[in-house]
Amino acid sequence: MEDAQGINGQAETERADAALLAQQARRRRARLRFNFAVIAALILTGWLASRLLLPDMPKPVLSAKPAPSHATLATQWAALTPMQRDHQTDELRAGGSLAALLARAGINGVEADAALDALRTQFDPRTLKIGQKVRIFEEWPAGASADSAAMRFAGFDFIPEPRQRLIVRRTGHLSFDVVKQVRPLSERFFLADTLISSSVYEAARSGGMSPNLVVELIRLFSFSIDFQRDMREGDQLEVLYTRRFDENNQLAEEGEIIFAALTNRGKRYAYWRLAHDDGSFAYYDEDGRSVQRLLMKTPVDGARLSSRFGMRRHPILGYTRLHRGLDFAAPRGTPIYAAGSGTIVALGRNGDFGKYIRIRHRNGYETAYAHMNGYARRLKKGAKVKQGQIIGYVGSTGLATGPHLHYEVLRHKKPVNPRDLDVPPERALNTAGLEKLRNAQAAIGSRMNALATNDNRLRSLPRRNLSAAQNR
Repeated sequence: MEDAQGINGQAETERADAALLAQQARRRRARLRFNFAVIAALILTGWLASRLLLPDMPKPVLSAKPAPSHATLATQWAALTPMQRDHQTDELRAGGSLAALLARAGINGVEADAALDALRTQFDPRTLKIGQKVRIFEEWPAGASADSAAMRFAGFDFIPEPRQRLIVRRTGHLSFDVVKQVRPLSERFFLADTLISSSVYEAARSGGMSPNLVVELIRLFSFSIDFQRDMREGDQLEVLYTRRFDENNQLAEEGEIIFAALTNRGKRYAYWRLAHDDGSFAYYDEDGRSVQRLLMKTPVDGARLSSRFGMRRHPILGYTRLHRGLDFAAPRGTPIYAAGSGTIVALGRNGDFGKYIRIRHRNGYETAYAHMNGYARRLKKGAKVKQGQIIGYVGSTGLATGPHLHYEVLRHKKPVNPRDLDVPPERALNTAGLEKLRNAQAAIGSRMNALATNDNRLRSLPRRNLSAAQNR
């Protein structure tokens, strides 16, 4: 009897131990499942944050294979004694010169003069601008230490323009060679597709466009849209533009606007860039009419319309009279552009208008610009100017309460409201030109669709079939 009870007790103990082990195993599995769930949740949260919270940035697409690397710079350098080399980088300062930069780097004056004399045979160092980066090289014999007495000035190089590098290299005692190296650049396309919340400028900058390219974009639309009056929050901007990169994948220069569209108050203005057989280019709408008009509506960037055309009470004289143009308030020194191509027929002081320019255009049109702070260089009466050329700068000369541009348009000597201008396009395409435009539109539409659907992370905006849109 006691033996049976002992056996039963032992069995109960074994069952209890087994139950405890099973319970511990279930707890371990539960902890593992919980840990896996937490890790998965963190990964999902990070992925969603990268998609929803990070700023929209257009992703580039390489449009062509990078150009092959340059050939040997100069065959005569192959015979030079092998040397170890190192360099330091400096940049031109305000009021300085390349000679001052070399002196600041501790280069002996005689050696620096010899190198600069060699450079002057190919390039004028006085044309370098403030901020130009220059690499200064030193060399020493192979096997020697970098701080040995044999270390000497080896030359310098810099990039005066995006597609060129100038190299000044030492070849002997106080002798230097100069080589112009062509820098191979590859072009990439970028897509900016964004809603306008404050201004076209801010929207384009948020799409990755450079300030200079944004200014070109605004000028492109300024023939059709009055940015002072027409823009609305929620308008949509689409731009296909290019940039060019060097062999080290560093941005070398901004490219061009290939396509631009602005949906303003429900109406879509779309323009395509088309190259002509003579090497020039222009932008055209869907019907093949050039975007450029005889006159621009706004000949100054970033200005605020401070006074309209028509009868008004003069702010200084105090009585009511006809205001024959528009006033654009802008900071002193803001560039003023010629509204159209033409000939300067008046330049100089003109009574209450202060510093003044009047330009005669085609079809009986003239434009006038008053209260200028100063004129662009080399302008005089009888000089020809091109549309968009800088002719002067905003000021407050004459009878003015503050810096602004007074802008007038006259048709056959009679003043007209610049905001009501409806001048014809500068040119229109013939049948062959239209066919070329259609091919360009198809290629641009395909590239934009590829960027928008595959590589561009601007998912917050509604997408449209651009090929179908261009065929409307």
